Amino acid sequence: FSATMDQGVELLAKTILRNPIRLIIGHRNQVTKDVEQQLIFVGQEIGKLYAFRELIQKGLNIPMLIFVQSKKRGTDLYNELAFDGINIDVIHSDRTKAQRDHIIEKFRKGDIYALICTDLMARGIDFKSVNCVLNYDFPQSTANYIHRIGRTGRADKKGKAYTLCSPDEVAYIDAIQKLIRKTIPVIKGHPYPL
Repeated sequence: FSATMDQGVELLAKTILRNPIRLIIGHRNQVTKDVEQQLIFVGQEIGKLYAFRELIQKGLNIPMLIFVQSKKRGTDLYNELAFDGINIDVIHSDRTKAQRDHIIEKFRKGDIYALICTDLMARGIDFKSVNCVLNYDFPQSTANYIHRIGRTGRADKKGKAYTLCSPDEVAYIDAIQKLIRKTIPVIKGHPYPL
């Protein structure tokens, strides 16, 4: 079961399985309508930090997942935000299994409000009550975008997803442009039209 299936995987499955059946619930490779999405353009990389802090001041609906592109980015962001009074932690493969299990348990119990993670957390782990997803780093594929924001808006609950985009990441918009356009209204006159 997967929210997305690459065509290569599908072709491979057909060579291995006898009479495979594909069952699609909803639309193929699309985001649920239960996730309100917002794309936020920032002027420079440092603008991401300012935009995130502004979202917090406006009152993000916790618990939330914050997606970054790498372990180093996650650790750097954690170190920057740890002193902001946000009950936050970071999870990645450099942590021991016991540490990762402990962090996940604390997040599930509500002891951690925001969890910084890489795309590894976008697939396979089910958190029932994630209210918000923040793509701190722009996802580099449609599948990553779908899986990341698919952590919220589950089980008939509404969710919110914010995606921050710096000028360096504008090129990745093309990869998910059609997907975003279906769910986010185009902002006329925006410097980076979708």
